[in-house]
Amino acid sequence: MIRAAPLLAVLFVAVPAALPGPARAATFNVHDNRANREIAEATELYIDGKLVALLRLDNDRRQVSVTVTVPGHKDGDHEEHSYVLCGTITVRNAQGAAEIHEVNASGTLHDPDGHRFEALGAEDFTMFYLADPGDPGAADNVPQRSGLCRAPIS
Repeated sequence: MIRAAPLLAVLFVAVPAALPGPARAATFNVHDNRANREIAEATELYIDGKLVALLRLDNDRRQVSVTVTVPGHKDGDHEEHSYVLCGTITVRNAQGAAEIHEVNASGTLHDPDGHRFEALGAEDFTMFYLADPGDPGAADNVPQRSGLCRAPIS
C-alpha cells in the first residue's frame, strides 16, 4: 500500500492537466467610417449583452476605432460572442433632406480574437452589421431586431 500512494498522487495531478482550461480573453477591433451621405451617427456596441463602446461620427470625426476585450466564452471548440448595434444614423437623402434611421442589429462573432470588424450599413442605411472583410466567416448577422435597443425617440 505504501507504494500505491505515490502512483495515486501522480494520477491525480495528471488528470486535471488533461481537462480543458478556461477560455482566454478575446481582443479585437471595431472600426466605423462615415459614409459620404452620412451626416452623423451614434451607435452603442454591446458584446454578450454588455455595453462596451459608443461609436460617434459627425463632421469633425469621420472615423472611429475601438479595441474590445471580452472574457473568453467557449461554445464547443470555438469562441462565440453575441453582438448588438443600437442607435441612430442621420443621412442625406436624394432630395438633400436629412433622414434619421434606427440602428438595431445583432449577430455572432466567431473566434474574434485578433480580428478587425467593420461597422457597415446596407440597403439604403436600413440594415447594419459587423463584418471582417478579410474573413467573411468571422461574423454572422441576424436579420431581426434586438431587444437590447431602446425604442427610437422621434
